[in-house]
Amino acid sequence: MTRRIQFRARPSTRDLRHELFHALGPPGRPPSHAIGFDRMLRGALEEPRVLVCDEAQWLSKLCFEYPRHLWDGTASDLTIVFTGGNGCFEMLQSEPMLESRVHARQEVGRTPLDEVLTVIPAFPPVWAEVDPDLIAVCDQEVAHGNFRAWAKITHHLTTGLRRHPLIDHGAGLLEQGS
Repeated sequence: MTRRIQFRARPSTRDLRHELFHALGPPGRPPSHAIGFDRMLRGALEEPRVLVCDEAQWLSKLCFEYPRHLWDGTASDLTIVFTGGNGCFEMLQSEPMLESRVHARQEVGRTPLDEVLTVIPAFPPVWAEVDPDLIAVCDQEVAHGNFRAWAKITHHLTTGLRRHPLIDHGAGLLEQGS
């Protein structure tokens, strides 16, 4: 099961604790003291999980250390993925205890058009029947090989199709927006 956690810019460790509590859904109310809260979160993280911290460049050094603190105290196969823009990797490197646990760094660049034309129709079903030329135009004009941009386009497309269900396969909706 996947739960999305969103933080405001520069969240505190208290914010992280509460967002994790609500995402993991343990019974009861959030503990009032940090030690009890951490113990409860470690228990909730004992089954194998992947914790994705998106926009990690917004985390303070203390907040970068907090998931590592949970990881060190968890008896499971917890995997933590930090994703982010400018400054994310530099922040990881500045924290030796965290950086020493980084198993892989992956920089994701633009996806070439031939891959876009293969992946986009196969990934979100809404694109399965759309003309490849229209997908290429969307990539050239808006997405530029960026999957975050494709996610936004797909979200807008599916929202538009819910509002206008008579438009077939999204092509008509995309052409209307041009």
